[in-house]
Amino acid sequence: MLFTEALEHLKEGKYISRPTWNITGEYIVLMPGMPYIWKILTQPNPNAGNWLPLMDDLLATDWECLRKEEPVTECA
Repeated sequence: MLFTEALEHLKEGKYISRPTWNITGEYIVLMPGMPYIWKILTQPNPNAGNWLPLMDDLLATDWECLRKEEPVTECA
């Protein structure tokens, strides 16, 4: 899907990613109550940080929704 479509899914609290990110288990999520998008990295060392899209990300047509076991909840 296009990034504009993926952005709508982010607003619904869903996790989105690109196939090229699957190697490191990366995805992005819009955290409730926070004004920016987080990029989550699950492998090899889990971490998270603010995400700024590259032009390649904005123009990509391979965005996909991910199914995660735990829904996004309010930030502590």
